[in-house]
Amino acid sequence: MEVDKKEVGQRIRTIRNSLNLSMEKFGQLIGELPRSTVNNWERGINLPKKETRERIAEVGHTTDEYLLYGDDENQYILDLLKKKAGATNAAVEQLIIEEIKKEQIADDNHLNRMIDFFVANLIPPSEQDSFTFQLIDEKKSIYLGFTHFGKQAQFYLHYDAEINILHIVSSPFSTFSMDRLLAFLANEESLPYFTKELDTEFLEQPIILYVVSSESNDAKLYPLTYDKSSKAYGFKESNRELLDGQLYLPFVKEVEKNRLLNKKYQEK
Repeated sequence: MEVDKKEVGQRIRTIRNSLNLSMEKFGQLIGELPRSTVNNWERGINLPKKETRERIAEVGHTTDEYLLYGDDENQYILDLLKKKAGATNAAVEQLIIEEIKKEQIADDNHLNRMIDFFVANLIPPSEQDSFTFQLIDEKKSIYLGFTHFGKQAQFYLHYDAEINILHIVSSPFSTFSMDRLLAFLANEESLPYFTKELDTEFLEQPIILYVVSSESNDAKLYPLTYDKSSKAYGFKESNRELLDGQLYLPFVKEVEKNRLLNKKYQEK
């Protein structure tokens, strides 16, 4: 969540005024800081350092999170969660908010990664998570996978009939993280949400996921195979053989394009 420096400055001014202190006296109370520093905070020119914000929050009987976000933080988290997971259980929502606040996150990229993790691991699948598939290139055997009852495009899927491998990469503007897809594939109960609309010839075939890491922005490949005993997909060391000369080049290029776009966005 982006921090509005002017709003932070207004909240600091409110705390200072509630204590009936001048800028000079307030700066001395917080940590022997000059009047000019307090003035810069209140005008929204810069933010206090974390240790200083904690001291301001202490004398103002509030929290660092309130200084940074006011009362809007919870709703911002809930809006992101709804965008990524749709309707969710209120108890799960509260748990996610509490865990995120413990981390004291002030960076949108970090916040998005945490929500992706919780969506993948805490929120059970619902009917809106059921995948449907549309053949968009018959010659190349490329499908587009949808959730939300066919309204939200999430992944491209290519089936290589010669070697019987499914290749999967995120589509533009996908709201279904690869972490969540991995969780679906690795669980017997959630796997049918992905497979029940797949062509029968695709079932139980090896899968290669083409992923851009949300942590490092590196391109990663996940070779998965179906295990009949667990009735789900998983990784084992021998799966790496699937990567030897069997990658689908257009998806490799798509991952690299997404990686470069992420880098460009982060540099802004």
